[in-house]
Amino acid sequence: MSNNRLIRTFVAIELPSAVGNTALSLHSTVEARPKVVKWVKLKNIHLTLKFIGETPQDLIPDINSALGKAVKSHHDFSLTIKGTGVFPKKERPRILWLSTDGDVDHLFELVKNINRALDPLGFPAEEREFSSHITIGRIRYPQKITPDVTTFLNSEYEPIQLTVEKVSLFQSDLVPGGPIYSILGVHQLTPKQ
Repeated sequence: MSNNRLIRTFVAIELPSAVGNTALSLHSTVEARPKVVKWVKLKNIHLTLKFIGETPQDLIPDINSALGKAVKSHHDFSLTIKGTGVFPKKERPRILWLSTDGDVDHLFELVKNINRALDPLGFPAEEREFSSHITIGRIRYPQKITPDVTTFLNSEYEPIQLTVEKVSLFQSDLVPGGPIYSILGVHQLTPKQ
């Protein structure tokens, strides 16, 4: 019996708890009324490599197979999380994020490989170029007053070093209390010798 139920999926790098702790320490840097910023739950903070979107459940094994092959061709690599930013602009921010540094060239190659692997399954690369960032908060409009993010943008924190050793396929269930993420597959990069 076929199960073509649609589920919402994305590919991401899981992050250490230190990233969530850093995000939490930055909550007080945005001068705004309560609930203007919807902060990402600490357990949900991740680095998205590809948002797939609505996916037929029957395709999950094929997606995992393609991801496994795409990821295996890459060695583990290092990233540093440091700095803050907003999209689209400071004057009207919608997304608050942490920036990544380190071996970002390897990260971009990994994303290209994932896009190439998933394209034949009907999930082409996004039109806009991949932007390496970790979303920690969202601002919904309309608002009476645009939140001041100056302190957030000028915030400094201890850089967080991490080694990327695996990539995960996630399911995202949207519920009133915020999304709930479940792991549908974990794919190891090849360890450096």
